[in-house]
Amino acid sequence: MRWDYLFRLSLAARWYLPPAEAAEVLEDYREIVEGRSEEELRRDLGTPRAAMKQLAQPKAYRRWLAVFAVLAACVLVPMVMAHNDVYWSPLIRPACALAFCLGTGLSLLWFRRNGRRKDRMPKGIGVLLALILLGMAWVWLWAGLVLTESWTLLNTIAAYVIEPRTISWYLALEILAMGAVSLFGLVKARLGDCRWRAVYVLGLGGTILTISFYLLLTSMNFDGFTPGWQTPYMIRYMVITLTGLLVTGVSLC
Repeated sequence: MRWDYLFRLSLAARWYLPPAEAAEVLEDYREIVEGRSEEELRRDLGTPRAAMKQLAQPKAYRRWLAVFAVLAACVLVPMVMAHNDVYWSPLIRPACALAFCLGTGLSLLWFRRNGRRKDRMPKGIGVLLALILLGMAWVWLWAGLVLTESWTLLNTIAAYVIEPRTISWYLALEILAMGAVSLFGLVKARLGDCRWRAVYVLGLGGTILTISFYLLLTSMNFDGFTPGWQTPYMIRYMVITLTGLLVTGVSLC
């Protein structure tokens, strides 16, 4: 019970307080918590959230909430727009570009200045990054077949592996999964090691990449396609992927 209370207290401290201040507060509270029951701690200190919230500096905490809201919006807004792409059609591509640039840049800057870093790489980061890369590779597989106009191979895959109409469903699910993993990395970067921002960044890149191909696939009309129509899409996908990988590598350093 003591460990449970202290664990929740640690999470609350890291959420409400800057890293250095949170570490100092937790050192003091460990002595207070030691040897006492959950009931006593709740009676004297209140819930872990309430105990830490009253120690937070309003200005610093509001600044963190503003940053968190912006970073979360960089993931959520493109997702919402993609699932209502007919309504948001004129704005969705510039919104995705803005969200990707703002999310990667702000997360890198904020957690470099306001993050906590442990000696060892946190467990789970590598696994989640590998899963995101696998999802991005799956998008690139289908995008490559479409952009190279490999219709015969696409028809063969459609006939024996997956129905064409379900591809967009899988992409929609992948957008949700990538977005959820990205937001998980954002929260963990605040509560734990700042290198969790790598999961946020690559998840954001995977989300934007999948949305970009999803929009192409769901609005595709082959009539009137001119030679070289693939070039802008290929450049866009490569920029998203390479930038995401580069910033992810920087985030892990």
